Amino acid sequence: MNAYHAPPAQHRGAHHDPLGAALTWLWALGHLIVLTLLGVTAHHQLSADHSGPALAADHEPDREPLREPAVETGA
Repeated sequence: MNAYHAPPAQHRGAHHDPLGAALTWLWALGHLIVLTLLGVTAHHQLSADHSGPALAADHEPDREPLREPAVETGA
């Protein structure tokens, strides 16, 4: 009894999924954009040029301080 064996298949590379490849590139690009924005934000917050909000004592007041009316004591 002879068993029939199919000839070996010629392997021409894995099946390519163009939609999967596009989604992988889109996923990678999104991660690169997010990491870049986080890095820029962290660099801006930690840089010496950006020392935070100015303290109120360093500036003149926006208006004159309120003066208390003179209170007469005794009647």
